Amino acid sequence: MIRTAVLRLLTLGLIVPIFGLSLNLKPANLAGQPAFKLDVKPHLKPLSVLKLDGTKLSRTDLADDPGFRLQYHIKQADGKSVTTLDARNQAAIDVPTQTAGTYSVVLELFYPAFKSGGVQKGEFKPVSNVVTYKIDDGKVALIESPPPKDKK
Repeated sequence: MIRTAVLRLLTLGLIVPIFGLSLNLKPANLAGQPAFKLDVKPHLKPLSVLKLDGTKLSRTDLADDPGFRLQYHIKQADGKSVTTLDARNQAAIDVPTQTAGTYSVVLELFYPAFKSGGVQKGEFKPVSNVVTYKIDDGKVALIESPPPKDKK
């Protein structure tokens, strides 16, 4: 009686998947998930514009956004990094420090790279204009940066 029940299930195709799962075998009709290379395609030119309005720093939406980490990178005038803040979820931030000095801010996008080893696989590249400002006596003043030189 059990034998006939098993034979019926076999003919109906119900018992084969159960045995396949119990033996940890992949069903023949399922293909593996394809591997996609994560990178910023060459035809994409991510670009955004940063603006300083009082103590509020804002950015426009990133054109040609590939969806990787986006961050505000704040540096001192001597090039020393002060902080990095997530920009993906924040279109506008307050100036992060009130310490007197000259600072610059740029929006950076993570470009993944495929290297072996335990190091960070990729780098951050600027995708916006650089905004330079000066803090003096608690007041934030925008410093006009010179226009870019034409390459001939």
